[in-house]
Amino acid sequence: MRKLLLTLTAGMVFVILNSAFASAANGYKDIDAAGTKSLMENADALVVFPLSPIEFDNQHIQGSVNIVMDMLEYELPEDKERVIVFYCLGIKCVASWRAAEKAVTLGYKNVYAFREGIPGWAKAGYPLVTVKPLPDVDVDQITTAELAALLDNDNVILLDINHKEDARKFHSDHAKRVHIPLDELKVSLPQLPRDKKIVVICLKGKRAPTAVKYLIGQGYEDVVMVEGGIQQWVMDGRPVKRVG
Repeated sequence: MRKLLLTLTAGMVFVILNSAFASAANGYKDIDAAGTKSLMENADALVVFPLSPIEFDNQHIQGSVNIVMDMLEYELPEDKERVIVFYCLGIKCVASWRAAEKAVTLGYKNVYAFREGIPGWAKAGYPLVTVKPLPDVDVDQITTAELAALLDNDNVILLDINHKEDARKFHSDHAKRVHIPLDELKVSLPQLPRDKKIVVICLKGKRAPTAVKYLIGQGYEDVVMVEGGIQQWVMDGRPVKRVG
C-alpha cells in the first residue's frame, strides 16, 4: 500500500510539473483564484473571459471583461506589458489556456491562465456577477444514432456551435448542418428558423446545454443536444469532414 501511494504521488507530481513546464514553455503562467484576485487589486490586471456573451451574461467574475477568442487580436489593450489573466468554465474548459497562448503569440509579455475558472473563483468565496441568467430548464439529449436517423427528416437543423478552430478539424458531413459558433449565436439568431427541430452539437457535450437553454429562453420550442458531441459522433464511426 505504501509503495502504491508513493507511486501515485510521484505520478501526480510528474503531471503537475509537466503542466507547469508546458505553460511556461508556451509563454504564459498558471495562476489560482487568490493570485488572480491579488493581480486585479495590485497590478491592474485585465481579467478576460474568452467565451460567448451568453455564458458571460449568465455568470462571470466581478470586474472581468468579455472578449471572445476571435476578437482577442483586435480588442486586447495596446500595451503589451499589461498583465492579462484568462479564465473560463473550469479545469476541463480549454479556452483559458488557448486564449493565453494566443495572447502570447500576439506579443503580450505578462499572461496568465486561471484554469480553475468560475468554479475555482466561487469555491474561494469571491464575487460572481449574473447579468442575464439562462433559464432553469431540462435539456433533452439524443444519441448519435438518434441524430443519424433524424437527419433524414426535412424538418431538422443540426446546429454546430463549435469554435471555428475546432470545426475546421472535423465536423459532421451533412447538408442539414449549420455552423454558428456559440460566440456568435446571440447576434446570429435570425438565421435559425423557429418552425424546425434544432439539434445542437458541440465538441464534447459540455457547451451544448448552454445553447439549448439560450434558444429555449428565446422562444424556440423544439431544441435538443447530442450526447457526447462531435467527439462521440466520430467515435461512433459516423461521417465527418475535415478542412485543412
